Amino acid sequence: MRRRNVGIAIGVLLLLGLGVFGVVHVAFARNTSTAVLLAAKPTICDDAFRILRLAPSLIAAAHPVCLTQALQITGELHGSVAQAYAIGATGVGPTQMCGVPKRWANFPQARLAVVIGNKVYRLRISAPGNSAHQPLTINNLGGAVELASIADPNADWNQASGTLKLNPDGITGSIDADLVRDVAGAKPVHISGTWACGAPFAKPAPDPSVPCSLFYALNQLQAEDLARIKASACNAQDLTFDGDVSGHLDHAITDTAIQRYPGIDGDGYCNNVGTQYDASLKFSIGDETFMLVLNPKSDSYFSPIGPGQYSAGKSPLRANAYLWLGHADAAQSGRFVADGGLGSGVWWYGSQGSFTIASDLKSGTIDETFEGSPSHS
Repeated sequence: MRRRNVGIAIGVLLLLGLGVFGVVHVAFARNTSTAVLLAAKPTICDDAFRILRLAPSLIAAAHPVCLTQALQITGELHGSVAQAYAIGATGVGPTQMCGVPKRWANFPQARLAVVIGNKVYRLRISAPGNSAHQPLTINNLGGAVELASIADPNADWNQASGTLKLNPDGITGSIDADLVRDVAGAKPVHISGTWACGAPFAKPAPDPSVPCSLFYALNQLQAEDLARIKASACNAQDLTFDGDVSGHLDHAITDTAIQRYPGIDGDGYCNNVGTQYDASLKFSIGDETFMLVLNPKSDSYFSPIGPGQYSAGKSPLRANAYLWLGHADAAQSGRFVADGGLGSGVWWYGSQGSFTIASDLKSGTIDETFEGSPSHS
């Protein structure tokens, strides 16, 4: 079972409302009659529309899903592709472009109508596995890459070898592969360059001079909630993440004005709550928003959680720290909403290491490894 881990090393914890909780080319040429080498003009979507004789309505629908490519094709076929449109599994009509997959969701299948020579082909790229929002290199291309002629179903290059790379967004990447038809004596088609089956998410540009600005840009909160958070709930942290989630966090949201309920996905707490302690901080890294919850529990109602060191649990049910993927809901004053909820959502639990709570019950340190939830391990 493959384990997905997130490591968090923290120096000084965050300022939680009343205190500080620091958690821590291959270009080809051809001979002309004048013996001058001329580079073939890269094909674009208009070439595909013309060859396929698409109706005006289909052309209009295809323009929004016409995507930039940079592909070189040599071998049994020769050409250069600068654009391709997203095409369905059958027919010649356009389809929706790929969307950026959420973390741990399956990679979308790319189907691109590409023009090589004077014919249109369907290029299929189907990466196995699911997205971890990290670069991925695939060296076993069996079933992952295929090139098929739209006019001649028998012309199908479906035996692939080489390398396929995906960028962290899961919908763009590069390819350097040989594809062969299941025909005796057939020569391979070599495809190399960069491809795209969708438009990557345009991450808002945060203002580095404004603490928590990435969180504000990604979550688009109401003006009054934004003002409240800026005034008192964006506080300094010193947390370093590595693994599935990577980056350094210098500020996080500790909005105790919107208390939800205590527990492993509680939001808005920084203190003892009955027989348990809850400290929650919301923040954004990359193009995602998370919430870290520290939630140690006491065995006795008469022994509330106090200052000290708390070791990680060995299973989701015995853990005392959790990391959730989700968003701050603008319709609920910025309350954190976990993607998929408790059962099928994306979350990690602290399985190794420990954290401390300082005497003020508002700060501490942490050094824990977080393991992915059972359904995503």
